[in-house]
Amino acid sequence: MAKKKAYSRQWQHRACIIRQRGGRFQVEVNHGGQRKRCSWSTLAEAKTYAEQESVRIKNEGTAAFTLTLDQRRDAAKAYAGLPKGVDLEGAIIDYTEAVTRLGTAPLKEAVDFYLRHHKPVGGTRTISELMTDYLALKGEENCRKRSLMDMKCRIGRLAEDLGGRPVHTITTADIKAWLDENKYTGQTRINYLRVFTSFFNFAKAKHLIDFNPASKDAIKRPRLDEKLPAVFMVKDVERLLSAASEKAPVIVPYLAIGFFAGLRTTELEGINWKDIDFAAKLITVRPEVAKKRRQRHVTLSGNLTAWLAPFAKESGKVSPLSSEFRKGLAVVLKDLELEWIHNGMRHTFASCHLAKHQDISKTALELGHTGNPTMLFNHYRNLVKPADADAYWNIAPKRSGNVVQVPEGLFQKPAVQKASAGSS
Repeated sequence: MAKKKAYSRQWQHRACIIRQRGGRFQVEVNHGGQRKRCSWSTLAEAKTYAEQESVRIKNEGTAAFTLTLDQRRDAAKAYAGLPKGVDLEGAIIDYTEAVTRLGTAPLKEAVDFYLRHHKPVGGTRTISELMTDYLALKGEENCRKRSLMDMKCRIGRLAEDLGGRPVHTITTADIKAWLDENKYTGQTRINYLRVFTSFFNFAKAKHLIDFNPASKDAIKRPRLDEKLPAVFMVKDVERLLSAASEKAPVIVPYLAIGFFAGLRTTELEGINWKDIDFAAKLITVRPEVAKKRRQRHVTLSGNLTAWLAPFAKESGKVSPLSSEFRKGLAVVLKDLELEWIHNGMRHTFASCHLAKHQDISKTALELGHTGNPTMLFNHYRNLVKPADADAYWNIAPKRSGNVVQVPEGLFQKPAVQKASAGSS
């Protein structure tokens, strides 16, 4: 049986082949070692397409002669870098992104950019998938719980909107647009970029990306005006502690250490009664409690001793439960019609300590501050007058006859000793 002919008619038109099969007309274009076929309903449409392709091919050939020597060399390098099966068209599509990132991007740079983003060496992972691995690593690195929660919150918000996208497709423009859409500015914007930079560095280390879209090189951080720290007035500190003694005594040790030892919030939450050595007049901030993970000793002032003495224990956390503290503080502030100042206790301590001792190194040592002492000096000098500082360090609890009841054995080592067997 004779084989049926596939095409009923075939002819050439403008260096293209047109074949008729039934009621359709197929145009075949061969150029540059590649074959392209396209079918049309009428012969006229097929001829028009063939003519357009012929003109396009001719223009491409002519355009090549208009390129400068450097441009032709650049094109040669671009093609040479393309693996078999990868079309240069894909690189051209991403050319705009390359220009945005690199400033000036020759074709070779556009091709390189496309190849890196087309198939990362480390494979493909979405933001949501990589976030799980990143947080697990940070947990293994013994990051503080508060820090982990901050990372999870910030990256999680990005993942809510872009989490399904592969990490290598996230661009600097995407990060900027996301920050702008959420109206994150100032310090908040800086905090998000800090976390994102670390996250994408993790991706880079895993060869999922070759460029960090949130880095300082990619996105400039906002410049913030320096603000002097807010402090409590001396009379308000006295009112706070006195009111707390009457209405919420459970929060008194926390407040007293915050105001007269200047511990950070996280340090206050981790301090234990066994860390307070009344005999040596020192509070030990252990490495696992200290922000910088380095142990330091803070001086136990006379008035702080007076505030702590009635509450002293052998061991146990000094800080009450968060719910108890918030509830007690709310009652006191409402009664005094006073507004709480974030980090105000530490700032007040630093200002009054510097005003009294006039020694920036000593104040920095007490604060556990390892930064530039000049910056610390500029922050806290002249916020409090020397006379007010003297009054501050004399704020003490009111007792009958102005005498503080000190538990027996308080000034022996250890800080508070158990009574020996058989003692009265």
